[in-house]
Amino acid sequence: MKSKSKTDTVEALRRTIDAQKGTVVAEFTGLTVAEMTSLRKKLRDVGAEFKVVKNTMIKLAAKDTDFGKLEEFFTGPTALAVTHGDPVALAKAMKDFVAGSQKIRLKAGILEGKVLGVKDVESLAEVPPREVLLSRLAGGLMSPVTRLVRALSDPQRKLVYALHSIHEKQSEQKTA
Repeated sequence: MKSKSKTDTVEALRRTIDAQKGTVVAEFTGLTVAEMTSLRKKLRDVGAEFKVVKNTMIKLAAKDTDFGKLEEFFTGPTALAVTHGDPVALAKAMKDFVAGSQKIRLKAGILEGKVLGVKDVESLAEVPPREVLLSRLAGGLMSPVTRLVRALSDPQRKLVYALHSIHEKQSEQKTA
């Protein structure tokens, strides 16, 4: 690899690998320009990008990184769907696109240094969005607090009802 452009390509891929938060490796054959543009737009909408890569270049860039664990998947026409944001959104977008096209198939993925198989990537796509998970967590944390407040306020409420009832009975007896 003596060419400066090849060295620059490997360095650019290395920077992409270092900055990624999740990646899906895919094999594509026969995608039209319109289909490729559609996929890139869909991925851009979720904060990801789609790169067609030469296997030798990505192998060199992945050397001595966690990404190197994916080397066995760098065969045939290879593309990387890389996100710098939400890996769940990336997995969903890729799964949706693959479901509608016979020209692309998932090979593997990587998330936080862990290699994911096709089933793992599909499972990741089923995870609810981050906002939904956070709201569920907040609701779960608030539930015990709400129950505690109710439990602590119940005796006072019952006392107020009892006093009010006694007051009404006394008022009725005075008027009668």
